[in-house]
Amino acid sequence: MKTTLLFSFFIASLTAVAQDPVSAFYTPNTSGLLGGTAYTIVSSPVSLNESVAGANLTWNFNQLEEEGSSVTETVVPTVTDAALYPNSNALVHTISTFDGEDTANDIFLSLTANVASITGVNIEGVSLNYVTNNGLIGAFPLSYGYTHSDAVAGTFAAGLYSGTFSGTLTAAVDAYGTLTTNIGGILAGTTVTRLKISQELVLSFAGFPIGTLTQTTYSYYNATIAAADPVLRSMTTHVVVAALSMDETTSSIEVYQMQLLRDKDVPVKAKTVIAPNPVANVLHFTGNETITGVTITDFSGRTVLQSKSANNIAVSHLSAGVYNVAIQSGSGTSVQKMVKQ
Repeated sequence: MKTTLLFSFFIASLTAVAQDPVSAFYTPNTSGLLGGTAYTIVSSPVSLNESVAGANLTWNFNQLEEEGSSVTETVVPTVTDAALYPNSNALVHTISTFDGEDTANDIFLSLTANVASITGVNIEGVSLNYVTNNGLIGAFPLSYGYTHSDAVAGTFAAGLYSGTFSGTLTAAVDAYGTLTTNIGGILAGTTVTRLKISQELVLSFAGFPIGTLTQTTYSYYNATIAAADPVLRSMTTHVVVAALSMDETTSSIEVYQMQLLRDKDVPVKAKTVIAPNPVANVLHFTGNETITGVTITDFSGRTVLQSKSANNIAVSHLSAGVYNVAIQSGSGTSVQKMVKQ
């Protein structure tokens, strides 16, 4: 769909920053060109100060260090994915390359008349299906001062555990100002508007609470550079599962690099992917690479299966949950998430 950019300006003084609404949330590309948005994965020796909200802020993230790269493309989900995550009509698919290995993360969305809701997530070793209650983000464009909290519920899979979750998703356009980074494809002092999405979830197994998941994402938007994709995004996820003695926090930071576009008639080498995914009893792959080995590890890093075959790998003996699948081929090793039903 095409999104019309609406501009509004809040002028507090002669030096105030022009504030643009967040015009869209990962809108599928219908331009006739295919591609995605390239990001640089970074780390920072000093924690980024993102706790302050408000108007005319200045973010100077000038100590970033390059760690890897990623490409995000928003596409229409497959029929299988749309059935698994009801109401989904958009898939934000990200391939991240770090230390020579590829990992895939997915966010499923319902985008109807510019209203965006989260319907599913498969990221950071955790799969969330908002099948009971989707997580409403809002009706775009969203302007500074917008905030909305929405009850969410569904099913989850994490490691050896699967069950249900419930909690709250809160979306807020909580700040705007200027952004400067020492890495990436944005100019110093770029004007940005920030969308904050936070989740506080209770994980339950067999009807009993077993842990919590809290997650906060900050997405900084500039309508001129990329209307629907953030120019900087960070995510922090904290998972606590007492039964596994688990108390883990993972963080990621990505800075906009460039738009990747190609004509739809130009062929692209098909990467090997797990399909269908989630997997019931047999693991299948699609793609044109020659696979020389497959290694499956569980959420704790324990190897549960190794195979030199790429065809019809039996996984019926594995418990329901999320696994890492390392796929060896002539082009290297890629790692993808597999959801075992």
